[in-house]
Amino acid sequence: ETWQRPHMSNSFWTPDRMNAVRTMAGEPLRVRIAGDCMAPLLSDGSSVWVKSSGLYRPGDVLVFRSPDGRWLAHRLIGGYPKGREWRWLTQADSSDRPDYAVSPKNVLGKIVGGDCSLDLSTVPLTHRLRAVGRLLRFAWTRICRGLLETDAPRRERRRLS
Repeated sequence: ETWQRPHMSNSFWTPDRMNAVRTMAGEPLRVRIAGDCMAPLLSDGSSVWVKSSGLYRPGDVLVFRSPDGRWLAHRLIGGYPKGREWRWLTQADSSDRPDYAVSPKNVLGKIVGGDCSLDLSTVPLTHRLRAVGRLLRFAWTRICRGLLETDAPRRERRRLS
């Protein structure tokens, strides 16, 4: 899902401005959603409340800025450490694979209410477990791909000898 913001270029949203917005008295921000990749829980044109948090858990729906400057609302499936910070892995409910890793600096917050399904603001255990399952499937795919790539030269050597 993309978040439409009025008349502001992507260069407007610097990390400093994002941090200022995130820390504004802890009040949720109202944002409008464009797109349907989180349907039926979140519809095109929905207006939702987003709040910054120190803790995000698998299953939460995060609003974040993508590398191409778009604002997206996708489900958090997990994370991993990279250097001194974490990277979040997100995935649209209608997608079969995760997005690119998201830096916490690019996360505006998580959806906490608005014109959306209650399952987005009070995430049920089944959605959290499904998110973890998606992360495990992604990790397993990466592990298997790595094993196949490292095993290919060995098989080729055996075939040639």
